[in-house]
Amino acid sequence: MQATDEVKSILVPLADGFEEIECVSVVDILRRSGIEVLLAGVSGARAYKGAHDIEIFAPHDLAKVDSSVLDRLSGIALPGGLRGMENLSASAEVRAILQSFAKASKLIAAICAAPIVLARANVLQGYFTCYPGCESSCYESSKAPNLRYQQTSVLAHDSQITASGPASAPFFALEIVCYLLGSDRAQEVKKEMLLDIPLSNSYAI
Repeated sequence: MQATDEVKSILVPLADGFEEIECVSVVDILRRSGIEVLLAGVSGARAYKGAHDIEIFAPHDLAKVDSSVLDRLSGIALPGGLRGMENLSASAEVRAILQSFAKASKLIAAICAAPIVLARANVLQGYFTCYPGCESSCYESSKAPNLRYQQTSVLAHDSQITASGPASAPFFALEIVCYLLGSDRAQEVKKEMLLDIPLSNSYAI
């Protein structure tokens, strides 16, 4: 856990085909918590279309972000989406940032299919989770001898946080908050968002 008085900041790279819930939930919850978010597109486009045809504007072009800005970041969080994962994997900038952050022991977080991006960049380590079925691609792509897939919603291991899919997105974001700002702040935001309220059982889902 890295909780200090220093302002924390996270890079969220955006690529066509991203899973919308996993992107917006993370950006929203991190900003609610007081964590700065750098939302940057990977292809130079102004807007990116998600897996369900929702377009999101990218304020920054990742290729043009100054290295001094990247150096000050606390970590990176990758949204999932199968096509989004492939586009993130194809980004030389994303790969270089992942490897640099891993070397510096900065936070690396990925949800849904995005742990495959970590595996392809050779930064996925130890215990991890992902969208069911994606673990085989993680094993195939990674050179790490110590990978251990766990079927769970969110998993924190050292400076790595992974999560399974859309339903896990708010808790994935809160785990990032917990890592960077501490469990008290994560619990405050969780309570403010009413995430402790159970689903009604008065109707069938």
